[in-house]
This record gives sequence, C-alpha cells and structure tokens, in this order.
Amino acid sequence: MRHPLQALLIAPDPLMREAVEDGRKRITLREGHRDYRPGPVMLCCQIEPWCVMADIIEVRHCRLCDLTREELEADGFIDQWQMLKQMHRFYPDLDWDSPVTIVRWENVRGKLVDERQAK
Repeated sequence: MRHPLQALLIAPDPLMREAVEDGRKRITLREGHRDYRPGPVMLCCQIEPWCVMADIIEVRHCRLCDLTREELEADGFIDQWQMLKQMHRFYPDLDWDSPVTIVRWENVRGKLVDERQAK
C-alpha cells in the first residue's frame, strides 16, 4: 500500500516562503508527535495561496527542551527563548515539556521555484 501525499502548512510570511523556495529553510518544528514519514510532501498555505513540493528526509520526535542548537538555528531561531516566543503565535500552550516533531526536507521544486530561479 502506498503512503498518501503529506502536507505541511507554511505561514503566509513572504520571507519564510522565499527561504523555502531558495532552500535556506529546510526544517520545521510542529507541536505534538506527528506521523510524518520520509517521502514527498506538499509545502503550502491555505490562507494566501502558495505551494511547492519537497521530499521529507528526516522526522524526529522529542520534547521541546530536547531540540539541538543546530535544529534551532536551521529553523531560523537565535536561541530557545526566541523560538518559544515565536512558536507561541501558532501553539499558545507550548511549553518546554511539550512533545514536538521536527521535519526536514530537501529538493524543493515546482513552478514558484522555477520562476524564482529564472529571475
């Protein structure tokens, strides 16, 4: 049986989208242990239409306090306190003991990536 197409919502933030399209952002942190698996993923937004494809290469489950410095920096955070403050925008109940899922991807592709590269 084939695994269904996975999706990750990306906030309607132009800088974040550019970072995804350019390959500078290749990781995301999500509250809770989620059943993402290596394979194709659609990175998209339902608020302001935007969509690209990528390939999940790694999924890790841990507690928020167990994030590594490399994971924090790869997701654009300066330190744990900045990360917690910014993550509260999406997950207001998140605390240091909250379970989280870290998803890494590569090979971002699609029309928006092609158009960005053509500029």
